[in-house]
Amino acid sequence: MFEFVTARRVARYRQLRSLIILTIVVIAMFQDEPRPGLSGRGLALLAGIVFGGAAWTAMTLRFGAPRWQPYTIAACMLAGFELTLARPGGYGAVFALAGVTIACASLPLTTAAVLTGAGAVLLVVAHTIAGSPLESIVIWAGAMLLLFLLGNVRREREARAEQNELLAGEQAKAAALAERARLAREIHDVLAHSLSALSLQLETAAALLERDRAADAAVIVDRAGRLARDGLTETRRAVSALRGDPVPLPELLRELTADADFALLGEPRDVTAETGLALYRSAQEALTNVRKHAPGSSVDVRLEYGDAEIRLTVRNHGPAGPPTTGLSSGYGLTGLRERAELAGGAFAAGPSDDGWLVDVRMPG
Repeated sequence: MFEFVTARRVARYRQLRSLIILTIVVIAMFQDEPRPGLSGRGLALLAGIVFGGAAWTAMTLRFGAPRWQPYTIAACMLAGFELTLARPGGYGAVFALAGVTIACASLPLTTAAVLTGAGAVLLVVAHTIAGSPLESIVIWAGAMLLLFLLGNVRREREARAEQNELLAGEQAKAAALAERARLAREIHDVLAHSLSALSLQLETAAALLERDRAADAAVIVDRAGRLARDGLTETRRAVSALRGDPVPLPELLRELTADADFALLGEPRDVTAETGLALYRSAQEALTNVRKHAPGSSVDVRLEYGDAEIRLTVRNHGPAGPPTTGLSSGYGLTGLRERAELAGGAFAAGPSDDGWLVDVRMPG
């Protein structure tokens, strides 16, 4: 809307400027000799001024249907031809110059070129008939051609600006869609992981209550409450990261790996929310899969800050690990790979010598 209002104001400014120039030219023509009158050459001048002024006003304000615009421009140029014949060396040729300017701004390039060429020929003929010196003929014809070239330069510049605005608009839409997808993915990851675990605990508690095992059910309900609180914490953390707040990655990983061997290498530094979340979710998913597919096995978590990248490895040691096709619901290794790649990183997961290895490399 703002761009539309700005373009409309620019168009109105150009129209006002054109009409002011017309007023100045007409006043100057009435001050010059011979002056417009009701007889002889004065009548010819008066008729040309009235006809040319009407044509100039019509082409500037674009009266009538768009198809009439070339005709009003041609009429303005003809007025310049007539005024040049009636008063050689006067301001009549300015009408032809105005026609070229409007043609370059409002007509297709081919039509504008034809009208410019015709107007230049008319001016040359008028000055030749009037006996004007050669330099005058060259100056006026050259001025028309120069205005045509300048008008096309402006046309190309405005076309490029319009294309850039369209491109910027498309890029903004693409960025908005990407951000919307990132929000959806993050919310899905948090809620799916938390709610699936909470649902399982509540179903277990309900089954225990049906068997009159209230004490066992109370333990399960208490565990479900802890899961709900953890889910709320995760949701707040995700929202904070989505706002662009720094992600305290080492602290989060230490909390996450309370029952694992965690090693921090290099000097920690601030990372983008996208990078921090990708690494955190990868560690979270890897540990969840170890607990699900290889319970009891030892786990080593290593976070390394390199010069150009941050590397996270999660390795469990045991006789078994998550199968390559056994992706858990919620985050999922496939989703983690997509998350890492979207942030410019790389994700790999597969069996190691005595267990399972998740390896994530992110720029940062």
